[in-house]
Formats: sequence, structure tokens, C-alpha cells
Amino acid sequence: MTNKERLKSIVKTSPYDNVYWLSRMLISTDKYGGIGKNSDKMIELSHAIKSTIKRLKEEVEEFVVGELHQTISNVILEGRREGTNIRRQLENLCDELKKKLITIQDYSVLALTCEYIMTPINVSLAQVPSDDKIFVKSVAKTLLESKGEEGLATIINLWDDLGTAGCLKKERAEVVQQYSSLRNYLEKELKLENEEEKAIILSAFCQEFERRLGQKRKGRAGGSLESVTSFILDFFGIKTTHEPEHFTTGLEVDRWVRCKDSWLIGISCKRTFRERWKQAYTTDTDLLNRHKIRNLWHVITHDQDLSDDKITEIGSHRAVLYLPDNSPRYINAANHPGMKDYVRPITSFIIDLKRLM
Repeated sequence: MTNKERLKSIVKTSPYDNVYWLSRMLISTDKYGGIGKNSDKMIELSHAIKSTIKRLKEEVEEFVVGELHQTISNVILEGRREGTNIRRQLENLCDELKKKLITIQDYSVLALTCEYIMTPINVSLAQVPSDDKIFVKSVAKTLLESKGEEGLATIINLWDDLGTAGCLKKERAEVVQQYSSLRNYLEKELKLENEEEKAIILSAFCQEFERRLGQKRKGRAGGSLESVTSFILDFFGIKTTHEPEHFTTGLEVDRWVRCKDSWLIGISCKRTFRERWKQAYTTDTDLLNRHKIRNLWHVITHDQDLSDDKITEIGSHRAVLYLPDNSPRYINAANHPGMKDYVRPITSFIIDLKRLM
């Protein structure tokens, strides 16, 4: 039998194959109540299983399995009121576990999953930031302190990259640490000698950990653009205000600044103008007047896709584009009679803003 065939056979027959499926069941919020996110409950389950097995070690397996099912059901359903949705979901979990776990070893695998898969992942996820801006604030502050307004373009370009890199580095550190701990447990405490079975457990851990890390990444995505705008305005002491009441359009505005004459300027800082810009810029200027919106300022660092027509169209709806001072796109537009009023250099952004406040 080849190594590949042997591994296939083990995967089909090894009780440790349940580690992955149990992990998925325990974390399923929609179907089984997501009890796997509760580390205290996971530890309680593991200890209850081990204690029951130890206490009944002289009994026949069929009896012990029945007692184990009752034990985990009591732990899982403890404190859950009859008739509630979460109670029904947890009862479904107990029913599915009863079908899936038919030997004492199956319950030992559940204990391992709760204590050495679910709990370490929960602990590590809590260490991974939900917001990537903590990795960029110090760098951004140093850059602005040294370069002032000239550092704006650099910060906007780096903000996402630095945040993403910092979070991924932290994720990687957590995975390596917990992977090593799990491997040590399997080899030194569980004394599992079968390499293929170790691989089954470790791969299940990695799959579940990466899946949940991916969910956390999605939660972080989308916040960076608003964060960099807020950071820049806060650094230069620009006070912001709430958006106009009942003003709902597709315009992408991160922050609002009130001028000394009470009119508003909407501000966003981003790398590029998004593809749906034309749909957003169908706002009637009468609507802007009713809400006392003077202009919409966009700080753009990658301006290669800004055609003359796009600049003119955007500018006609009271938008001003702040572009890199030395970019060909800015230089051309700034010297063009039809576009010069719609573009300004990034280095004048804060000066222009403070002048109106």
C-alpha cells in the first residue's frame, strides 16, 4: 500500500477525523448555537468527559457511552430555558453528537477538540486586533510630524498596507504558537505516535483556525479608509461634525467639517476614485444647497484613471480633487481652463481647510 493509499484509509477510519467535523458543529451559530465560542464551556465539557471516563473505567462501553451522552447534554443545556431558540439549537447539537459519538474514544476526541482546538483558537482570536489602525498610528504620527502636509499622500497609500501587514503578522504568530502547543500535547502528553493521525488533528486545527481568522479579516476590511481620514483630521486639529440630517445619497464621504459660515464640507481620503463614481455623482446641486453643503473634497493619491471628462463631471457637482503635487494628472488639470477650479495640490489640503474654519 502506498503512503497516499494508507493516508486515505486512515482518514476514513480514524476517530480523529471527527476533530474537524466536531469543530464545525461546535462553532455553528445558525444550526447548533455556537457554543464552541465559549471557552469556559469548552473546558467544562472536556473535564466532564474525562472525569466520567475515569469514574466508569470498570464499566462496559455501552453503559459508559450512555452516561457520557447524558453528561455532555447536562453541561451543554445547563442554564438554558426551555422553549427558547438557543435551547432548541443546543438540543439539536446534543442529538447530532449522540449520532456521531458511538464509542468512548469518540468522546475522548470531543474532549480533545473542546480543550485543545476550540479553546486555543478562541484565546488566540481575542489577541488578534479587530481594527488594524493600531499598527499604523505610530508610523503615521511620526511621518506627519516630520513631513507635515507633504506626508499626506504617503500615509494614505501606506495605511491599508501597514495595517494589513501588522494584523497578518499577529495572526501568524498566534497560529505558530498554538500549532506548536498542540503538537507538543499530541506527542508528549497524549503520546500519539501515528504520524498520519497527528496530521489529521493538526490539519483540522489549521483549517478551523484559518477559517475563523478569515471571518475576522472581513470584519476589519472597509474600516481603513474612514480611519485614515479621521486620523489626518485629528492630527491637524480639524474638528468634525455629524452628517446633514436626512441627507442620503451614494456619495462616499468619511467625515464632515463645518465652516465658519455654517456651511459643510464633506471629506474623504482614498487611493483611487471608485468605479461607481458616476452613479454617486448624480446628486442635484439644489440638494447640496438645501443641506448647506459647500463642497465635497476628495484626497486622491492614485489619479491615473482620472480622465478629463471624469474630472469635469465630478467638479460640476461641487467636488474638489486634491491630487499629488507632482503628478502629471494634477499638473495638466491645474493648467487647463476647464479643470483648474476642480483640482488642488494635496499639500494645500489642510491649509485650505483651516482657512474656511
